[in-house]
Amino acid sequence: MSTPIRRILAVDFGDARTGLAATDWTGSIVVPLPRIDARDDAAVTAAIAELVRERDSQVVVLGMPLSVDGSAGQRAVRTAAFRARLQQALSIPVHAVDESHTTDEAHERLKEGGLKAKRRKDLADSVAAMIILERFRQTLPRSTPPLPPPP
Repeated sequence: MSTPIRRILAVDFGDARTGLAATDWTGSIVVPLPRIDARDDAAVTAAIAELVRERDSQVVVLGMPLSVDGSAGQRAVRTAAFRARLQQALSIPVHAVDESHTTDEAHERLKEGGLKAKRRKDLADSVAAMIILERFRQTLPRSTPPLPPPP
């Protein structure tokens, strides 16, 4: 029997801003993390690799921007290249998840929470990463026993 996936890091990769979200050590709570503000793919990769180590992540989930018809456009090609770079830098799997409409959904959630437009813009990338993580978790098996508390 394989070990259940609990510690997940989700990435909403962007040209200038990369949103991040993660589960807690039990895998039961999803939280947004501070985004990475960098245009250099190597710097973003290094920052994600450091988070993977710090959080002892078991898997990284990367949002893949697909077209409405499900095909891979120019943005998806760039994201796939980043995924390959990230996979080379990490010793854990990097899964791709369709990120269609996650940014719109993130803005809507933040707006419903009463946040002003400026604050929504600051948080939207990491909330989009939370949605990507939620989508990935929906594909995982449901029956996993609780973990004992950490030592």
